[in-house]
Order: sequence, then structure tokens, then C-alpha cells
Amino acid sequence: MLLLISSFIFAALSIFAFFKQKQLLVYLMVFAAAFSIRLYFIQQDPYLHDWDERYHALVAKNIAEDPFTPMLRTQPVMPYNYQNWWDNHIWLHKQPVFLWQMALSIKIFGANEFAVRFPSALMGALLALIILRIGYILKKPMAGLSAALLFCFSFFSIEQTTGAIGMDHNDVAMLFYVSASIWALMEYTLSGKKRFLILIGLFSGMAILVKWLTGLLVYACWGAYLFFTSSNAIASKPKQIIHALLALGLTCIVFLPWQIYIHQQFPEEASYERAFTRNHINETIEGFDGSYTYYLHYFPLQYAYSLILLFVVGLYFFYKSNISAIHKIIIFCAVLIPYLFFSLLVTTKVLGYVFVIAPFILIICGFAFQGLYEYIITRKNRKPGIIILVILLAGCCFINLKYWHLQKLRFKGKSNYNWENREDKTNNTNIYKSLQSATYNNYIILNCKAMEDPEAMFYSGRNVYAWYPNEKTIDSLQVLGYKFAAFESFEQQKLPTYIIEDTSILIIHQQLK
Repeated sequence: MLLLISSFIFAALSIFAFFKQKQLLVYLMVFAAAFSIRLYFIQQDPYLHDWDERYHALVAKNIAEDPFTPMLRTQPVMPYNYQNWWDNHIWLHKQPVFLWQMALSIKIFGANEFAVRFPSALMGALLALIILRIGYILKKPMAGLSAALLFCFSFFSIEQTTGAIGMDHNDVAMLFYVSASIWALMEYTLSGKKRFLILIGLFSGMAILVKWLTGLLVYACWGAYLFFTSSNAIASKPKQIIHALLALGLTCIVFLPWQIYIHQQFPEEASYERAFTRNHINETIEGFDGSYTYYLHYFPLQYAYSLILLFVVGLYFFYKSNISAIHKIIIFCAVLIPYLFFSLLVTTKVLGYVFVIAPFILIICGFAFQGLYEYIITRKNRKPGIIILVILLAGCCFINLKYWHLQKLRFKGKSNYNWENREDKTNNTNIYKSLQSATYNNYIILNCKAMEDPEAMFYSGRNVYAWYPNEKTIDSLQVLGYKFAAFESFEQQKLPTYIIEDTSILIIHQQLK
């Protein structure tokens, strides 16, 4: 609990440092607040979550051994369909950057839940700094601090970091790299320094290597402000267009080599996954559908109801503020373009698609606090106003944390956005860890609980299958020298007679739930 308590203390100290005008201390305390609360929550679930953390974890573990051959199942001794991303061999279902990050963490910390989640916790803390910095770029530091603290205690971001919400670490990495690319663009428009062009290209390329072409959002924002503004203090439009093309060229240098490589090395899988990704636009994939208002409907899940009012008030102060037209256009487009694109043009609906621009939603919310702050500093007696501002900010942060939602999963065992049973998951995970025993050396393990074979393989290092093959397949593999073990019958997964009566097959009597 020390980490959780510390996060609130660090947040309070960041506010204190802000009013004392200790800018470096503000940065340090915001980072510490965001990092400590994420470190706390990533250690609360002693198992891998169902969708999609367990698959990402297994692929990352395998990538730790072979970075350029992403594999789900390393030894597919039984027939498989390469189009089934949940049970295949070469795994190209996601782009590789976030998997490489997780693989490096696994190399450092070992194959465990902490290692899987640590990169997301670190990126979340770094992103809080980026949000804070954007406030200083806009010369609206209270807006930046408020937004950064709202992100520190963002329920949805924390649950993505823990792996409890689908797409999990993939979405966290996408959120980080897209936001970082737009931050770099804002730095470039402020200073004109060419190093930020390099950062734009690098971050955009990395974003594409996480979750494909949404990583180009920064160029849409760049194009919008060039189109809507008549002049620029940094450089002429032709020069900026050349700079944009140079940054885009660097983006291509970052992401294209991997696309070329996988199409040469794994042509069938790469072609299928490219088509599968494209189909998200025109088809409902895996039941993820919804109307044009889908993302507006789920806004309260991602940000809490109180932030709706905060966003409306903040939008007013944002519009009325004296920040540059360039930055207004960049932030406005960063919010509007993804919502319009994924609401109106993309048939498949997934919550993480629009959460990628959460920092800019929160920055607009922060302008509500900025408006109050600017009013307070005009008064002779500022103390009462500052106390009210701090109480309001603290209250909004706590509401955005949605501790009662976090409690449903951690203490009641279930939540309304995650259908796992905590007790069952913990029980099964402990059993899968026990498969590391030398007893199961060189065994193929059968009749694992359906869809839990990825975490069984992650924890045990064994080749594990859900259910079991037919008798002919088992016989043919035994002739080739393969040995089998099988979990005993449980729930609806009953072992057939030909396995029970085969004395060469080791029956595992630990009961899965």
C-alpha cells in the first residue's frame, strides 16, 4: 500500500511545488505520482488477464529469445490454422514495438506479470510528463498540471496498464507514441528546432510499429494547421511542407523495413494480417460493433461522468484562451479527427481506438482549472480561491480514478468490463506455474482449460494444448517419440477413454477451475 499512498503524496507535492514555482520539482513529483500508482496496480493481479494480455505476454516471452521471429506457439506439433491469431505459430497479429519492449523487460525481470506490465507503467509515467510539458508550451501551466494529474489517476489508463482491459499494453504504447509525436510537433511549432522534426518522425514511426496507420495522426494535425493558418512565425509554409515531408520520410524509414521483412519471411501470415487489419474498416470484426455514438456512449467509462462537465467548461476556456491558433488547431484536430474517423468510417468499434488521444481530452479539461486559476490570481486575497481550486482538482482526480470500479475486480473478483473470475484465475495460474517441475520435462500437456493454454505456456515453458487431439493423432505422435500428459476431467472438459486408459499418458490431478 506504500506505493498507493505515495502516489497521493507525490501528487499533493506537485501542486505545492507549482505554487512555489519550482518547475523541476513539479516534473519530478508528477512522474513519481504516475509511476508509483501504476507500480502498485500492476502487482495486484497475480495472473495474466484474458484479453489480450496472455497472448501478448507469451509472444513477448518468445521474442525475448528470437526478436525477429514473433511466435505464439514455438513448437506446433499438431495441425494449426495460421489465420487463428489465438492459436497459431508465427504471430503477426500486432506490430512488434510494444512486444519488443515487453521482451526486454522479461529479459531483465524474468517471465512474470510484473515484467509484462512494467513498460506500460513506465510509459504512463513518462506520458504524464509530456502532458505537463504541453501545458508549459501553451503558457497555461495549470492546465498542464491539472491534465497531468487527471492522467496520473486515470482509471482507464491504469486498467490498460494492468492488462485488465482488452488490447492492454498495445494500446498503452500507441497512446504514448501518438501523444509523443504530437508533443514533438508542438515543440517544433514553438521553437522551430530541427531536432523535433526527428522526434516527430521517430515517434510516428514507432506508433505505426505498434498499431498501424493511426500513428500518422500527427501529420493530419500538421496539415490542418498549415491549411487553416495564413502565416507562421517559425517558417514559411513551403519550408514547413518540406519539413513535414522530411519527418514523414523518417517515419517511413522507421516502419517500412519491418513490413518488407515479414512479407519476405512470412508471406502467408503477413498478407492475411494486412487484409484482416484493413477489414476493420468495412466489417465488424469478432463482434466489436456499435453505432455512430458508440464512443460518446462509453466516454463516462473512460473519463468518469464529472469530466463531461469539466470538458465542456474547459472547451469554453480553451476557445477563449490567448494560446496560438496553431496550437488550438493541433489540439482540436488531435481530438476531433480520431473521434470522427473511428465513429463514422470504421465499422469495428474498440474503446482503445479513441483513447489514444486521452492526453488532449484531459488538457482541454485542464483549461477549466486554468480559467479558475487565472481568475484567482487577479484577486487580492488568493488563499481561499487556491484552496477551492486544489479541493476541486483533488476531487476530480479521485473520481477519475474510479476506485470503486478497481475494487470490483481486485476485491470482489469480477467487474462489469472484465468477465474473469479472480479466484479461478489465481488457482489455475498456480497450477500452470507448477508445470515447470522436472516431472513434465519433454511432455506435451493436453486438456488445459479452453483459451488458457497461452498463460500455461508462458508460466511453464511447456507445450500446452487446450482440449486434446483424436486418438489417431496421439498414436502417430507417440510413434515419433512424443510424450503426453493431460489434466484430468473438469467441468465440461471430460477426457475420452482412449486417453484415460493409455498408461503412457501422465494424468495431472490438479483441478483446474
